[in-house]
Amino acid sequence: MSQLDERSKESLSAMLDNEADDLEIRRILKSSEPDQDQHQDLLDTWERYNLVQSAIQDSALPVSSELSKRIAEKIDLEAVPVAPAAKFNWQQGMAKLAVAASVALVFTFAIQTALDNGADNSFAPAQVAEGIDSASATLTLVADTETTEVDPLAQQRLRDYIESMTFDEEEPVRIEHIQDSPLYRLVNELQAKD
Repeated sequence: MSQLDERSKESLSAMLDNEADDLEIRRILKSSEPDQDQHQDLLDTWERYNLVQSAIQDSALPVSSELSKRIAEKIDLEAVPVAPAAKFNWQQGMAKLAVAASVALVFTFAIQTALDNGADNSFAPAQVAEGIDSASATLTLVADTETTEVDPLAQQRLRDYIESMTFDEEEPVRIEHIQDSPLYRLVNELQAKD
């Protein structure tokens, strides 16, 4: 082991007296690392200087250089807490897949039904007027299974309204609100590619 030089002893003494500057403190801390040659000499000198300082100031609290070793040993002896490993159960995965498939099926069925109903209700005004003329005056409600008379005056007003609807073929249909839709743009882009 190498002996501690005078400069290191003075720096250590200054540090214990709270008179050391940052450079001295850094140098002492660097020298106190376990991989340094002067490590044990520095710790022994620090222990002696600290004991002398405590005796002079009547605050004799002996501090051992073995303290850091004992703390390190206690830390090494402590059990390392281990978090329980997350278990991925294949049944959980299958359950999630089943829920996703069910939601997709219901969504597809609902959209298909809505699209089918929308296609059936898109009649031209002339076709609707012909349908009203050919329809009987009574309607049967399937849900209630009751027969209801249609008011002839209301039926005539409806027929007049439908027949009064005209579309000017030269004037374009107003679809600004539809053109702002991302779906409208997507359909037009797909049609342009074809």
